[in-house]
Amino acid sequence: MVFTPDEALVAGTLSRKLETAAEIAKRVGLPEAEVTVLLESMIPKAMVRADMVTFQSGVKGLGKVEVASGQKPKAESVKKYRLQSFLVGWYETYLKNIKPETKEFAQLYEQYAREGGGERIYSPRPGHQGVVPMRGSLKPEWLEREPYNDIDAHFQRHERFLVIDCVCKNQKAACHGHSCDLPNRRCGFIGLPPTTPLSENVLTREEAIKLWDEFDAMGTMIVQGVYGFTYSAEKPQFVGGCHCCSCCCALLNAPLLDHSIKETVQRSNYRAVKDDAKCHACGECVRRCQVFAHTFKETPDGKKTVYNRDKCVGCGSCGMGCPNGALHLEPVSEEEWYHVPSNFIEWEERRLKFLSSQNWRVAGEKITQNDEHR
Repeated sequence: MVFTPDEALVAGTLSRKLETAAEIAKRVGLPEAEVTVLLESMIPKAMVRADMVTFQSGVKGLGKVEVASGQKPKAESVKKYRLQSFLVGWYETYLKNIKPETKEFAQLYEQYAREGGGERIYSPRPGHQGVVPMRGSLKPEWLEREPYNDIDAHFQRHERFLVIDCVCKNQKAACHGHSCDLPNRRCGFIGLPPTTPLSENVLTREEAIKLWDEFDAMGTMIVQGVYGFTYSAEKPQFVGGCHCCSCCCALLNAPLLDHSIKETVQRSNYRAVKDDAKCHACGECVRRCQVFAHTFKETPDGKKTVYNRDKCVGCGSCGMGCPNGALHLEPVSEEEWYHVPSNFIEWEERRLKFLSSQNWRVAGEKITQNDEHR
C-alpha cells in the first residue's frame, strides 16, 4: 500500500549512511537514472532523506580528481540519499490518502505496532514527539530558557496556518468504528507563507489563535514533532502541534497495543505541583488529564482527587483549568532535565545510543552486552 515493488527494492537496501544514486544503483542492479527517479519519488513520502554534500574538487568519493597546476580546489556538491527515520506524519499521510483501503491500512499499522514495530518507534529516548506546556502555564523566564516552547512567538512568526483533521481520530473510527466527541479539525497549526489562499484548512492568525484557545479550554494535550527539527526547522523551534486526547491518540494509546512500551511522548521539563489545601475535588483536573496522572479516590471523608507525579508529562492542562488555583507547573530538577537536541542528527544519535544501552528493554527484558548489535 505504501511502496511500489521497485521503491521497496531500493529502500530496503538503504541505511543511515549517505550514498549517491550511482552507489545505490550499483548495489541494486538498476540503471542510475531509474534509481534516481525512485529515490526522488520517496522524498515527499518521508521515506528517503536527501542532503547536498559539499567536497573539495581535489577529492571526490574514493578517487582523486585532477586539479590544474596553480589552481585552487573548487567546492563542489553532490546529492546523497539515506533512509529517513520514521517520523510521525508519515503514517497519517498514508491513512488520509489510501482509499478505499483505509481500514485495512489502519489495522495493519496497529498490528505492526503491537508486534514490535511500535516499540522501536515510540520507546527510544528522545521521543518522536514532545509535550509542549499550554500557553500561559510557563513563566517568561522559563520561556527564555526554552524558546521552543513559546507558542505565542510561533503565532507571531506567521500570518497563515494550516489546520488539519485529527488522523488518529479518523484511524480509530476506521479500525474500530468509533471515536470521541472532540472536534476533528485540531491538528497542525503549521505556519504557511502569507500569500497562501485562505480555505477551510488555512486560517488567519486570529482564526488560528481563537481555535487554539478553544482546544485549550477543552483540556486537550499539546503534542508536537520534537520542536520541529524532525520536520522542517533546522534548529529547535515550535512549528505547530496536535491537540491530543488519550481516547484517540495513537501515540498515547501505544502502551495499550504493546505493554512493553512504558513511555511514548517526550515529557516536558515541568511537572504539576499540587496544593491540597486549595483542592475542592471538583474533578476538572481528572477530566483534563490525558495521561491519568489525576484520579478520584474514595476516602472516609468523601471523594478526593489524587495526583501521581510519576505519570505527569508536564502539559500544564490541569493547572490552566483548575478553578481554585491548586495546581501549577514547576521546572524539574537538573537531574531530570531533558536537554533538547540541537538538530535532527543529534536527536537520531541519542536515540541510537539509547537503543544500544543496557537500559533498553525488548519485550520487558534487558538486552545483554551480546545483544547490543540489535
